[in-house]
Amino acid sequence: MMRTGVTVFGFGSLFLLLLISLAWTEAQGFTSADVTQLWARSILQVDGPLHFRSTDAFYPPIPFFLSLSFYGILGSADVPGPFIISAFAGAALLVLWSFSLRDRGDWAFWTRLCAVALLGLNPVFLRTVAEGPEKVLSLLGIWIFTRGLVNLRLTGNAPDMMKVAVGLILVAMSDSFGLVLAFAALPFMIVAAQPSMIAWSSTGYLVAMVYPIAVAIGSLFFTSMIFDSVLVPNLFEPSPPLGWSAHLWNLSALVPLALIATLPSIATPRVFMPLIAAVGTVCGAYALNLFFQMESDPAMAVAPLLAVTMAAIRFWPAFPARAPLLLGLLGVAFVTSFVALRESRHDQTMGWMAAVAGSHPPGLSPTEEVGRFLEGKSDIMVDIERSPEILLEMGGIESLVVSGERRYDWVLQGGAPEASYILVPNQEPGKQVTDRLLRRFPGMDQGSLPDYREVFSNARWRVFERQDRVGQGR
Repeated sequence: MMRTGVTVFGFGSLFLLLLISLAWTEAQGFTSADVTQLWARSILQVDGPLHFRSTDAFYPPIPFFLSLSFYGILGSADVPGPFIISAFAGAALLVLWSFSLRDRGDWAFWTRLCAVALLGLNPVFLRTVAEGPEKVLSLLGIWIFTRGLVNLRLTGNAPDMMKVAVGLILVAMSDSFGLVLAFAALPFMIVAAQPSMIAWSSTGYLVAMVYPIAVAIGSLFFTSMIFDSVLVPNLFEPSPPLGWSAHLWNLSALVPLALIATLPSIATPRVFMPLIAAVGTVCGAYALNLFFQMESDPAMAVAPLLAVTMAAIRFWPAFPARAPLLLGLLGVAFVTSFVALRESRHDQTMGWMAAVAGSHPPGLSPTEEVGRFLEGKSDIMVDIERSPEILLEMGGIESLVVSGERRYDWVLQGGAPEASYILVPNQEPGKQVTDRLLRRFPGMDQGSLPDYREVFSNARWRVFERQDRVGQGR
């Protein structure tokens, strides 16, 4: 009973602390693009038009299902649902890691407490929680996958084989980068396997591991083809190039930590080889991401190494200095992670670091500016799937004309717009156009819509007003 009470208190404290950290960064003007997209999709699916048709597949499905269920049951809240889900999953993951250290052997309570504190305060972990439930669930999947690899090498039992498959399924169904992780795991699962398994049937071994993932991903591809949507909408969109120094900084955050965490097991190849395979899986996925760009922020592509590290520590043998080594290792990782994120050149990570430091930019953001301009107005046509932040800024869908409504769909089919306002992104020259209204009216700012004139513009947005309705919709 006492142990249960301590666990509940610890989980509740971690949940509140993570939620406070998310509230702080949101108050400083940072909300990740993934959280915005996930929450807006949930609101649109519940409150949107009855005949709303998404042009993109709802991928990844697990975070979307959780967010949709949260909004469907509890409705709107001051705090976005994905924040609460992410903080809950992050706290649960830290508790699971603490249990893993406790159940393995002679890890003292205070050692586990300090280890969990250093992990929870690690900038990469906090950045992962701020990114949304996709990334936290991906950490959980990699942790299950790594433990399964080690146990499978030790025992060769079917439940451990299923644990590996379940971990990969969770990763692939929780985050688009998980597809790359699952693909990168294939050669390293050969490294981790028992030699007798490979000698007996290497093909059967890999098929047993990969078959559940292939079926799950294949079914999603089939569904997206039926509904004429795209499984990963931004797969082929170019991302800002990063120099090799930026990639080295990203890798330096956690790769040394994970490699050092495997060393105490080097005398036991049955443990060491699967752990190295798990490290190789994440590093291989990072390399593949340079080409596929499934994860736009490379700093987040190394985050799964936190889970690999905790799985590796679980299998440390008993030796006198292991507690000081663990805390020292996590302390150094805190410093390297902080430096790596500080040197990041990705907009999301830079924005998060500024928010953590309390460096809220003076004045309103471009989205806040257009929200203030549109306050009190209605009948605003917008491609909400490409501009989900507008839905959150406007506080709901009531004043918007979106996909599924007759007037919106009529415009995309070739009709003339009738909305009082049209809101589109301020497109940069030479950048790929994804907004469907801009695709429908590419020369909007050159007068291709004679009934509309531009009434607002900033670095991010442009608003056009229908001339024969000036004074209406206000």
